[in-house]
Amino acid sequence: MQVALFRALRSANIDDEAAAKAVVVVEEQIDMAVGRAIEPLKQQIAGLEVKLESGLKGMQTSIDGLKWYIIGLGSLMTGAIAVGAALTAYAQFIK
Repeated sequence: MQVALFRALRSANIDDEAAAKAVVVVEEQIDMAVGRAIEPLKQQIAGLEVKLESGLKGMQTSIDGLKWYIIGLGSLMTGAIAVGAALTAYAQFIK
């Protein structure tokens, strides 16, 4: 776009320096307009990132709790099996 604008200005008999300045001004205006236009989208994305982060932290907490529950339950079951085996062996010994 810069080249086309510069050429158009040159073809309108505007000197090189003035045409270059005009191109820079137009570029700056476009940059500012685009920046203003995408600002709401940036804010929405930031809000979604915060929600996602908090959701993942909550999920990790749930996973950690479940992990310890399974470890505890597995330990309890292992202990119960060991006690059951010991009682069975004792009962066989008493007979």
